[in-house]
Amino acid sequence: MKYLTPLIVLALVGFTAYATYLFVPETVEDCCEYLGLLAPDGVSETPGVEHVSFEDPAGDGSIPAAVPGLKLNETPDAFSLPDINGKEHAVDFTDSKLTVIVWVSSFCPTSKIYETRLNALAADFPNVNFWGINSSAMESVDELQAHFNDGDPDRLRWTVLKDDANVIADRFGARVSAEAFVFDADGKLQYRGGIDDARNLDRVEVQYLRVVLKQLLKGDPPEWHYQPAKGCCPIDKLRAPEPEPTTP
Repeated sequence: MKYLTPLIVLALVGFTAYATYLFVPETVEDCCEYLGLLAPDGVSETPGVEHVSFEDPAGDGSIPAAVPGLKLNETPDAFSLPDINGKEHAVDFTDSKLTVIVWVSSFCPTSKIYETRLNALAADFPNVNFWGINSSAMESVDELQAHFNDGDPDRLRWTVLKDDANVIADRFGARVSAEAFVFDADGKLQYRGGIDDARNLDRVEVQYLRVVLKQLLKGDPPEWHYQPAKGCCPIDKLRAPEPEPTTP
């Protein structure tokens, strides 16, 4: 009998470890706030685990030097990607006074809750070009189609492009879904980062992207060029594969 208690303790420890293995991913790349397990409403306003540590905005609203990828007035140049239905699209910044590109996901709770807000932006700014991009290696085209083509009236109605090798994500410095980039007609970056200041719609106080678009369309400099994104799911593969060495 004296050995029974230690055995029970060992059994409980073993069960806990196994349950943790099943439900808590080994790396943050495989989860999104543990797929909502830490969030009573599906998305945590103050996450238990911060997946990406975003730089604080500079006091003058500029893009901090530590932010990877594109900086103010830099351009990624025109590029082409297929959409989730296989149609190729050329993203040409000269087509519109402003172009907005947002990284999106088919499973990230944060990306999903931003879909209605992004639809509202597209409706309110009909003269702006809006594109979604998915660069997550763990999300297949079939999964993206199942989500974005499911007929839900609240689903994102933008064209969603698939960046299979993460080339465009690397070029931009995109790190999470949802993360926004705004370009002028010359393809120069004018704003990047957060759509607003809270994942929970009831707590939003500043709609960064909406304010920036209004200011740029009026010809005014934007109040900010950068605000931290509120996305929680990191793009799980930021680097494109190295090319195979060629035989001389």
